[in-house]
Formats: sequence, C-alpha cells, structure tokens
Amino acid sequence: MSSASTSVSIPKKMKAAVIDRYGEPEEVMHTATVAVPAVGDRDVLVDVRAAGVGVWDPELCRGEFGAGGSFPKILGSDGAGTVVSVGSKVRRLHVGDRVYAFGFMNPKGGFYAEYASLPEDECVPVPDTLALDEAAALAVDGLTALAGLDRLELRRGKRVMIFGASGGVGHIAIELARRMGARVLAIASGRDGVRLVRRLGADEAIDGHAEDAELADAVRAFAPKGLDAALVLAPGADELVALVKPKGRVAYPNGVEPAPRRRRGVTVSAYDGYRGREALERLNALVAKGPFHVEVSKQYPLDEAPQALADVTRHHLGKLAIRVHPNGKRR
Repeated sequence: MSSASTSVSIPKKMKAAVIDRYGEPEEVMHTATVAVPAVGDRDVLVDVRAAGVGVWDPELCRGEFGAGGSFPKILGSDGAGTVVSVGSKVRRLHVGDRVYAFGFMNPKGGFYAEYASLPEDECVPVPDTLALDEAAALAVDGLTALAGLDRLELRRGKRVMIFGASGGVGHIAIELARRMGARVLAIASGRDGVRLVRRLGADEAIDGHAEDAELADAVRAFAPKGLDAALVLAPGADELVALVKPKGRVAYPNGVEPAPRRRRGVTVSAYDGYRGREALERLNALVAKGPFHVEVSKQYPLDEAPQALADVTRHHLGKLAIRVHPNGKRR
C-alpha cells in the first residue's frame, strides 16, 4: 500500500466471504481470512459497514457470467462504509468520509469483506438524507433504476407504470420517478409489497398477483388515455404494456425474460445499468433532495452470506444486505 496515504491503522488480513470454485452458494461460499486488497494510486480503501445482496449474486457464484480470474473470489457488488486509505492521485475523497460505492465484478474483490478497494470514481459520499446501512444497498439497483427511467424520457406529469415495483430496482425507481415529477402506478408483489410502494410515494398501487382484468382496470383508471411509459422489471407484463399509448416508451433491464413484446408505435428497449462517477453523482443528487428510503428487509452477518444468497431468490421486499461490522464496530 505504498501508493496510499492514511492516518488509520489497517491490518494486513481481513475476514471475507469467499468462493474457491463455482457452484451453489451454500456449497462453495464460506468465510476465510484473506489479504486486505491493495490500494492503487486512484483507489480508495473502504472499511465496509454493510453490503447489498444482488439477485445476480447466485449466478456470479455459479459462474454463469463474469467467470474468469483466480480464486478465491469475493462477491458483493455494492456497499458502504468509511474511507480509511486513499491513493496518491485521489482528490475528491478523504480518510474518514462515509461513502457508498459500485463494485460490480471489481477485480480487487467485492464488499462481502471487511475491506474493499476500488476506484475513487465508483464511490460517492453518503448524503445526509440516507442512512449508511441503506446506502450500502443502493448503488447497483439505484443506477439500474436511473438508467431505465432515462430511457423512458420522463417529464413532469407523465404517467408511468413500474412493473415489479417492490423489488430492489423497482422500489428505488418509484422514489426517483416521483422526484422527476412523474406520476407512478406501482405493480407490486403481495400485500406487503403494496404497502411498501404506497409508503414510498406511489400514486396508485396494486398487487401483481391480481386477476389480469383487475390489473388492466387499474391501469386504465390511472391513465385513461394510456400510459406514457412503463418500466418492466419482471416477466409477465405484456397485457399491461399493451396499454402504453402510441409514441410511448417501454424499458426493461437486460436479463428480464421473456422480454416484453414489441408493439407498433411504441419504443421498447433493453438496457444495462449505469456505472461511473457521472451517473453516481446524478443518482446522489436525486437522493439528496430529501429523505430517501432503501428498503433493507433483512440483514445477515457475514458468516451467513450463503443463506443471504439463497434467500435473495425467494420473495422479499426491496433489498437484502450483509452487515459486516455490527453497530459500526469491528469484531
């Protein structure tokens, strides 16, 4: 770490949840003591408070995409904590800053560890409007939500349907869309999902498990002249997407299968989430406009990371997270 400057004592070893081969999380993931990652000239080292659990993490664990490189591997695509070391060319961040960060497939390892080293441009300060534990689960899904809403070209007063609104991306998209001035119809999962999206500011909400006719009636009541846009975050939305008006827009993240059907006169586009400093700062500016909530429905200790990856494939609201340092104190 000769390229970094710091006033904080940093150990050489740390505890992390690692995989030594690809496979099911409960079979291949375990905690181990590994080296604290090196800090390059443009990197920051984060003392990790908590990490978000991504719905894609089990796939990464199985090697279904992003395979390559050496073992052991540390997963964890986003997280939050305190900067304890900065590289010699880092200018925006300083030791002691509370940050949240995007670390999807970070070559130096993810956030399922006591420390994570990543480029300064993948980190932003946690705004006062957001709790640190919630910030840990924001970056990847927040950037995915922002990218999707941009595809929809939302403007004040536009009526948008968010299908899959009580999940990780969806519940964040509700708050961002409202801050863009849009009116939001949230299609959530279960009664608990409907309660959540209403609490987050959805103008209207309905359980996606309702009968097709009831769902369609809800959309027509919300947008009698047709929806201006739809953000589709789960399969099964075709009957409702058909209610998007001509010249309207539909967006869905790559990985939603089957993809929404194409319709004449409606722009339907797949997209990948954003990454990088500019997008993170745009997301942060929206979050900082007022109180913001990331729904972390359950936290797991680091030793239970395999269980968290199993549970993320089951019904849950918002995000799951791994609490690396309980109460902000090192074990």
